[in-house]
Order: sequence, then structure tokens, then C-alpha cells
Amino acid sequence: MIINKRKTSLFSSYVKKYRQEALPLLHKSTQQSYEFHFRYFTEGPLSSIKMKNLTAHSIYVWIDWLKKHPTAHNGGRKTFLNELKALSAILSWYRNFVDENFTIPITKRHKQLCYYKLVSSQRPDYYARPEELRIWIQWLQENKQSIYWKLAIFMVLTGARVSEACGMLWDAVDLNQGIARVVRKIRWDHNTRKPYLEDMAKTKASTRLLFLSSELVSLLENMNREEKSRQFLFVNKKGEPLKYSTIQLAFNTGFKSLNLPWRSTHILRHSYATMALIATRDLSAVQASLGHTEQKVTQRYAKVVALLSKETAEKTTKAFNLFGNVKK
Repeated sequence: MIINKRKTSLFSSYVKKYRQEALPLLHKSTQQSYEFHFRYFTEGPLSSIKMKNLTAHSIYVWIDWLKKHPTAHNGGRKTFLNELKALSAILSWYRNFVDENFTIPITKRHKQLCYYKLVSSQRPDYYARPEELRIWIQWLQENKQSIYWKLAIFMVLTGARVSEACGMLWDAVDLNQGIARVVRKIRWDHNTRKPYLEDMAKTKASTRLLFLSSELVSLLENMNREEKSRQFLFVNKKGEPLKYSTIQLAFNTGFKSLNLPWRSTHILRHSYATMALIATRDLSAVQASLGHTEQKVTQRYAKVVALLSKETAEKTTKAFNLFGNVKK
């Protein structure tokens, strides 16, 4: 790629070039996400800066500008981390394809400054306990369409992401063998919110087999008998893939009604991972079932298990041997 540096020395020029050359190569969902953030580059203080003058201080000034942007007052927004991520993608592309000597000036401090609203602290055991899940699923059974509690059970018992569960087709399920293949996922259009199917998983590791318990197989067999003509496992009354907004509304209404602290479909994946580690103590097996590329991601759940492990407490006590000379 040949670039006239006199005419295209500004950051805004390379943003335009990135949109023309790099963006079309990304997945549709990533394209839509980045497009949404590009206005913060073309309107903000970075746009008029020459690339050679783009420093960590420039990004500090940009983050301050972001915090004063009208969208900063949106109720659901608490950070500008996604904007920083998009900036990092542009600068990485610039270093890889334009100037290999360029140093990306994004620091950990920038990430910290992107948080500008108080974020409620999470419980140290960031997973829904079995007794909490039972009453929540019962609430879904009694108050929502049956598809939502069935989806919830599938996610809890497999650790599947909501996009993977909603993108599961019957042709990927073998009830006789008790397995389901994660080879597709549902995406939700950033603009219309409508679902569309992608014939690929999040990462290579995400393409995997899910082993189904006998109870889950029984549930799916009943669903299959009732919905033989349907392509997807989980659909609305019209037989269409579920919208994320309706799933989130159903799940969160139940959490709120029961005074539970969760406000995310992802808590079900956390819960599966934590309980699987408690049950098996096999980090590698849990990593494989979750489809994590790196074990360090799975280890986040192991920290939770350490908080709850009686075995750890017993072994640590023996190692210290503080009671060796204490009379009983």
C-alpha cells in the first residue's frame, strides 16, 4: 500500500483508510460495532492530530472529551472501553501495515480513566448459586414463555454462550449420543437488533462438543417432539430465532423480582464454570467445555472456587501445623 504522507498524515486520514481497507475484512458484527464508534474519532480532538504527534497525552485529552460527549449521559453507559478498543484496533493496523516503527501509546491508565461512573461491586463469588438458579428458573416457568426457562437450563447445564445456544440447530444435536456441536452462533444486528446466523463460533476453540446430561437430553427430546418442523432449538412463537433484547428482558425481570444481583445472561456461563470446577477440580476439562483458547481465562473462575474450597482450607491448615502443640 502506497500512501502520500503529506496528504494523509492526519489521524483522521488513516481512520478513513482503515475503514476502506481493514474494516471490510472483519465479521459483520465487528464492523457494525466499530462503525458506531468511528464518530468519536472523526469528531473528536484526535482527528486533527498528525500520526507522528499522537501520544499518550493525546489520548488523555480524547478521553476527557469523551466524558463530556452527549452520549456520556446515556443511562446504560458507564465506560468508554469499547471506544478505546476500537482506537487500539486502528493503531495496531497502522503499525502493522503503514509504519512498523510506530509505538501504540495506549496504557493501562487509559483503560482505568475510561470508567467514569460508579460500577456496583460484584459479589466475591461471582456466580449464581444452585438455590438461586432453582427459584429463578421456577419464576421463569411461572411468569414467562416456556422457551426462556428451557434456554436458561440449557445454558446453565452446558456453559454455552447465549449466542451459541440461540444459534444451535437441531442438525447439530445428537440426542442418542447425548452431544451437541457448537459450530454456529446467532448475532444480533447492531442497527435493527434482528438476529442472523453465522456458520462459525467465536474462536477455533469455541467450535466444540457439548456433552449433555441425561436430564437435559430428556428435556430436548420433549422439545424435539413438540417442535419437529423447527430448525432452531430456541425460537419465539413465530418460530423465529430469539432477539437478545427479549431474552435479556425475561432473564433480568426474574432477577429483579427475586432481588438477585445479576443483570446479564453471561452469569449463567459463570455459574456453569464455577460449579463444574467445584465438582471436578479439573481446570483443563472445564476450559475445553467452555471453549476458552487460553487457560488463564478459565482461571478467573478458579479464583472463585478457591474462595469456596473446604479442601484448600484443610490442606493449608495442615501445612501451617499451628495446632501441633495445642492440647485438645
